[in-house]
Amino acid sequence: MTNMPDNNMPPRLYPEAFKRAAADFAERTGQNIEQSADELGIDPSQLREWKECFADQAKGPKSLSALAQLRAENDSLRNQILQLQMQWDILRTTLGVLSTTVCTREAM
Repeated sequence: MTNMPDNNMPPRLYPEAFKRAAADFAERTGQNIEQSADELGIDPSQLREWKECFADQAKGPKSLSALAQLRAENDSLRNQILQLQMQWDILRTTLGVLSTTVCTREAM
C-alpha cells in the first residue's frame, strides 16, 4: 500500500529531526527506499533525497575532523622532535664538558 501524494495539497514540511531519523531508519533496516518510505508514510523521492543529503553531511565533518586530528597529531610530533633535539643538544654539550673536565683532571 503506497501513499500517493495529493496534487491539490501543498507539500508537507517535516522537521529536521524527522528527516534525519527517517534517513537513519532507511539505512539501518536494509530495506529498499520504497519499502522504508511506505512504512514511514512518506514519498520515496523525499526519503531518497534526505538519505543522500545526510550521507553527504556525515562524510564532510568526519573528513574535516580526521584532517584536523592529523594536523594536531603532526604538530604534536613536531613539538616532540624539537624537545628531543634540545635534550640531545644539552646531553651532547654536557658530555663534552664532562669529557673535557675528566681529561684535564687526569692530566694533572
